[in-house]
Amino acid sequence: MTTLPSDGTSLEPLLLRSTPELIADRLRAEILSGAFQPDAQLSEVALATQLKVSRGPIREAMQRLIQEGLLRAERNRGVFVVELDEVDARDVYLARGAVERTAAEIVTAAADADTFAELERVLDQMAAAEGHEWTELIGQDLAFHQTLVDAAGSPRLTRMFRTLVAETRLCMLRLEPFYGGPGEVLAEHRAILDAIRSGDQETVDRLVRVHMDVSASRLSPAAD
Repeated sequence: MTTLPSDGTSLEPLLLRSTPELIADRLRAEILSGAFQPDAQLSEVALATQLKVSRGPIREAMQRLIQEGLLRAERNRGVFVVELDEVDARDVYLARGAVERTAAEIVTAAADADTFAELERVLDQMAAAEGHEWTELIGQDLAFHQTLVDAAGSPRLTRMFRTLVAETRLCMLRLEPFYGGPGEVLAEHRAILDAIRSGDQETVDRLVRVHMDVSASRLSPAAD
C-alpha cells in the first residue's frame, strides 16, 4: 500500500469546480462569443435539458452572470442577455478609469522592475496575437490591464476591476471596426507602459484617461 511521505511534504489540494461554476463558464463563453445574442431569452428548462443537469445549477449559474452584468432578470418574464447601449459603455469605462488611474499612479510611483517585466511580457503576447481573432486580442488587452491593477497591491481595486471584466468584453467586441488594426491596440498600451516606466505621473494619468475616453466615445451613436 502506498503511503504519504512522512518528511512534512504536503500535496496541493485539488481544486474541484462546482456544477454551477462550470455552467456559468459555458454560458459566459456563449454570450461573449455572440452565440447568445443581446436580448435573447434564456430558458432554465431548455438549458437544463441541453446540458443534462437539473434546473437548480442552471438557476445559480444565471444568478452569477446577472451579478456580472451579462444577464438581466425581468419580473414575470424571465432572464435575458444584456444589450449594453452607449450609456452603459460610457459608465463601464468611467468605472474602469477610476480604478485604473489609481492603480497606474501606485505602480508608477513603485517603479518595480518585476512589474515592468510582467507588463512587457503581456505586450509581447499581444504582439503575437496580431493576425489572430479579435477575441484573442481582447484577452491580451484585458490581461495588460489586469496585470496593471493587480500590481497596485490593492485587493479592493482588483476586486472592482474583475467585476467590470465581463461587461468590458461585451464593449470590446463592438470596438473592432474602429481600430486600424491590432498594431494600434498594441501602440496604445506600449505608450502607457513607457510612461509608467519613465515615472511621469502626469503623462500616465493622461494616457490612461484618454484610453478609456476614446474607447467609450467610439461606442457612441456619433461613431456609428
